[in-house]
This record gives sequence, C-alpha cells and structure tokens, in this order.
Amino acid sequence: MPSTNACTRSGARTLSALAEGEAEAGAYFERIAPDLVVEVEITHVDEGKAERYGEMGVREIWRLHGRKGTRELRAELLALRPGSAPRRLDASVVLEGLTPSDVCEAVDEVRLGPTPTEQIEAVTRIVHRRQRESVRVREEAASCLLSGEPADRNEARDRSGAASTAASA
Repeated sequence: MPSTNACTRSGARTLSALAEGEAEAGAYFERIAPDLVVEVEITHVDEGKAERYGEMGVREIWRLHGRKGTRELRAELLALRPGSAPRRLDASVVLEGLTPSDVCEAVDEVRLGPTPTEQIEAVTRIVHRRQRESVRVREEAASCLLSGEPADRNEARDRSGAASTAASA
C-alpha cells in the first residue's frame, strides 16, 4: 500500500493536471491507469481483457454479468497484476471490503432510484455500511491483540493445537 505522502503527491499531480485545463487533464488520464475498471457484460466476455488491463497498471476489475432481457446480475471481482493471471476476490481491495453482493445491491438501488441524486445516495449508503463493518472488524481484532485473546477461531485453534503439541512433547 502506498504511503500517505505518495498518495498526497499523486493527488497533487491529478489536481495540477485538472487545473491546467481539459487538454492537460486528458493527457494525464491517458498516461495514468485507473485503480478500478467496471465492465458490464451482457453478450460475451473477452477473457484476455483483464490481463491487458493488468499490464496497463489497473489494480482491480469488476465484471457485471447480466442476461439480456432480464434483471439477473452477477458480479465478479478480480485482482490484477502485470504478468499474472487475474485472481478472484471475495471483497474489493480498492474499495475496501465491498463484496460482489454489495455491488449487485448497489446496481439494483441505482435501477430503482428515480433521480441521479437518489442513485448516488443509495450507492454511498452501501459503501459506507461496508466501510463501517470493516472498521469494526479491525477494531475488534486490535482489541483482541491487546488483550492477548485470539482475534479469530483459526488463531484460537492454532494456539490450542500448539499448546497440546507442547504438552505432549
């Protein structure tokens, strides 16, 4: 993960390009890959496209698969890296913790929202809900580490297994 200073410098370069006018902003965004690409695929999937995005520096792709003439939707989140095959994600890294079901819920909310403002508010609620849940989990894990209690069941099992191994030795 980039440091705060790296993020600040990157943000400053973006703002500088935007301030210099449309031509400079366009040139800047041509050179800089986005962190996230969202594709809506109704008819077919271009299997090689994810690898090409990865080579460009895109970190994540969300593919929304739909069926023509239906409201059926499935979301697939993939992590991308240059020189590597895409890796399926259970939750977004770019938009921390957002799951495929969250993405589908957001799309449904956008479909139902009569105005652009209501559509944006619906998606924002879903993202904020997931962020709050993610922060709560991290806070619980941190408090467990401070108290010496296992942060999860796997760690508890590992500790009990280590204790029984030590006792039998």
